[in-house]
Amino acid sequence: MKKLMHFLGCLLMMLAVTITALPSEARAEFPERPVGFVVIDQDGDVNGQVYKTWRQVVKWAYHFPYYQIIDGGTPQELVSEAVRSGAKLDKASLQALAEKSKVDVLVVARIYELDEYIVTSMIFREDNDTYVRTSACADLFVYKKDGDKFLKKKLRERELKEIGNVEHPEETIKWELSKLVNTMEGRPIIGA
Repeated sequence: MKKLMHFLGCLLMMLAVTITALPSEARAEFPERPVGFVVIDQDGDVNGQVYKTWRQVVKWAYHFPYYQIIDGGTPQELVSEAVRSGAKLDKASLQALAEKSKVDVLVVARIYELDEYIVTSMIFREDNDTYVRTSACADLFVYKKDGDKFLKKKLRERELKEIGNVEHPEETIKWELSKLVNTMEGRPIIGA
């Protein structure tokens, strides 16, 4: 019994030494690099679900723990104000907006048209098939402070396709945004 008590005492003492030797807080030292993701919807068709899918694409390229995406807040206010005042979104203006909003990367999607509707009985076609006319018009911008990099894409896509072969306009913008942010980061293009 005496040996068992001695063994348990030693075990308890080793456990106490181990617990006090461990750090009380585990932290990784990653620099916080904020990413401003801003959608300027001039068409009125961007809802919360569409915004979330586009945000997810940006998150694929700029993911935690290296980056932190900022929704709304200062980047949204500053970019919206710049667009309302008629400022041209180019490298110099996005650089200034990124500095003011204190973000390392600024991703802007300015949506002009996001429409999809069914068209039947086309006069110029002899068949009676149903078609879908889609319109995806947007300007996409990415500015990154590190290396002073800037990319833009003017997307103007209007298509008339058979009802089963259509790509929704929000998906078209999603994949173009994915190409842009992955090109900025030198990563493989998703969905290409």
